[in-house]
Amino acid sequence: MPVTSPRMAAAIVEELIAGGVDDVVLAPGSRSAPLALALADAERGGLLRLHVRIDERSAAYLALGLARISGQPTAVVTTSGTAAVNLHAAVVEAAYSGVPLVVVTADRPGAMRGTGANQTIDQRQLFGPDPVASLDLEDLDEIGLRAAVTEALTAADGAHRGPIHLNVPLAEPLVVAGEHAVNQLTRRRLDASTPARMPLASLLPAGIADVSPSRGVLVVGDFDDPATRVAAADLAAGMGWPVISEPSGNLSSHPHALRHGPLVCSSARELDLVPDVVVSVGRVGLHRSVSELLRAARVHIAVDVPPRLGRVDPVRTASAVVDAVPIPDSAPDLGWWARWRELDVIAARVIDGALSEDLLTGPVVARIVAEAAGEDDLVVVGPSWPVRHLSMYAGPLRARCIGNRGTSGIDGVVSTAWGAAVAHALRHAPATTYALIGDLTAIYDRNGLLAPEQEPRPRLDYIVIDNDGGGIFSALEQGAPEFAPDFDRVFGTPHGADLALLLTAPRVEVTTVESSSELRQVLAQRPSGVRVIIARCAPRQAELALVRTIDSAVEDALT
Repeated sequence: MPVTSPRMAAAIVEELIAGGVDDVVLAPGSRSAPLALALADAERGGLLRLHVRIDERSAAYLALGLARISGQPTAVVTTSGTAAVNLHAAVVEAAYSGVPLVVVTADRPGAMRGTGANQTIDQRQLFGPDPVASLDLEDLDEIGLRAAVTEALTAADGAHRGPIHLNVPLAEPLVVAGEHAVNQLTRRRLDASTPARMPLASLLPAGIADVSPSRGVLVVGDFDDPATRVAAADLAAGMGWPVISEPSGNLSSHPHALRHGPLVCSSARELDLVPDVVVSVGRVGLHRSVSELLRAARVHIAVDVPPRLGRVDPVRTASAVVDAVPIPDSAPDLGWWARWRELDVIAARVIDGALSEDLLTGPVVARIVAEAAGEDDLVVVGPSWPVRHLSMYAGPLRARCIGNRGTSGIDGVVSTAWGAAVAHALRHAPATTYALIGDLTAIYDRNGLLAPEQEPRPRLDYIVIDNDGGGIFSALEQGAPEFAPDFDRVFGTPHGADLALLLTAPRVEVTTVESSSELRQVLAQRPSGVRVIIARCAPRQAELALVRTIDSAVEDALT
């Protein structure tokens, strides 16, 4: 016999907690009232941490940030109708990043679909193929309900991690005094399997003559598996290979990591440095020059790290896609590594000189943030130019770095950073989280700065690169002179806003800096809560001119 709505909600919350959910983000609503009251009871009993947000899209990205750092399934709960639809962007990011996001959407009973009932849509399979599991929990007894939730959570945190969708049709009465209590169940934990590593030589394709494994490069894309990171570091050290690491690959401080790898490898062909072997780890594709290196290499081996999403060969050149980093099995060519290191030093000398002025630009801001972030800190980097500035011009990162690199959207980066900062502080207090983002990214998710007064504020600095619009478009094909009449209208989109006013939020400190010395001074004063630091940078065209000058000067110096 189907259970009542209050008991159904309590059972779902109990199973979420038993399945490893420590944090739940709730957006308010009426149909979701049974779930809200059950969550409040669980929070009161110390069974979970509850976060409340008024914007469902921001709520979902907050949960995404929490899950990304904690590594545990994290739930977001909404009411029915368009409230549920607003979760889809975060669901897509979770799907493409392998994040165990648990989406719980309250719904009207199925009999109300298609009748014109208020706030009623068909929420079954609402997120299409993106979740690893989508379940409609109607007409189940309590045993069946609990089994369904357990099955879905196992999928979320399994070998192919990702989001799950639990659609919860709730019939009236929605609230009944005394029926929303949540009990603690025994927690379930999955044991992760470790994939077997193969010797590098065994992965080289037959029939390709004169391949020298010592002439190799390790390319590190976006991934977040510590064991894989250790194995990748060992491969580079053992083979004597240079490392080109994207910021969220977290190997930019490896002894063989190139400070300015994407710029150096742009000249690889001219300098007879095209590698025989490239091993890429995780999701790569941030830089066109690195993609060209993958195409030019004689052998490309791609490593699909846990949670093994199968999206690790964007240029379609891999001769093998493997589950684990290869084992180094030959002697390094010390001259090969020395040549790459020499060129990186030359590039660094050029870039250091170009960025030595007190003028604020995106590359300068990225460099200052990288210098400020210590080993226990966290950097959350936004898409577009901020992540590229951090990758090409900032040098090594000591702090751990993450970003929404699954689909690289600007949708909810402010909320993702807040959630990540909360989760990071639980393990690394009193560390600071630095969120390096663009102005459009900040504006898009400014609701992410709104949090209830009773919720703790993480030590979080948002550093906003303010150049009045979308800077990266100037460097792309649409930035060519022939498109100038339409460029600002449809690409640059200058907002003309005073960001200090636009990003003002309760209990969030906002300050503006206009020089690199000012930015360093502000960052040296560690935050006690949440701060927004607006770096008022040079105009977009001036920044583009600087980037092009640096790139050209590096190329001339190398060749």
